[in-house]
Amino acid sequence: MRTSHLYLAAVTFITFAFVAAAPGAADGQETDAPPSAEEVEPTEPQEPQEPHRGVEESVEFNSWPVERQAEYELWPVETQAYYWTLPRERQALFWRIPDEDKIKLTAMTGPERERTWVRIERRDRDSRPEG
Repeated sequence: MRTSHLYLAAVTFITFAFVAAAPGAADGQETDAPPSAEEVEPTEPQEPQEPHRGVEESVEFNSWPVERQAEYELWPVETQAYYWTLPRERQALFWRIPDEDKIKLTAMTGPERERTWVRIERRDRDSRPEG
């Protein structure tokens, strides 16, 4: 189970525990009576939000080997979303950098991020064999 699923389950449990322990506090009313069956609306459990992927991205994701899909799923949602904004050349490089660097790169903004990409691309060019 993904870590984000565990966090979502914990938050959901804590929220329901709070509401069950203090129903009047949840809606701002002071009441000692529990809500009647007519007042309670059934809800379906919600799946955690995944980054929005278009049709092309979903097709590409589904074409990856299972190992790559699993590696991608371990990234934070922000990093997953950032990946899809990259041009193809940078997407290929993105896979080659450590996950902790991917997360740091995702957190960067503007000029700092671009300078980092220039260094990554230069390092990749310099590491290729000549010929």
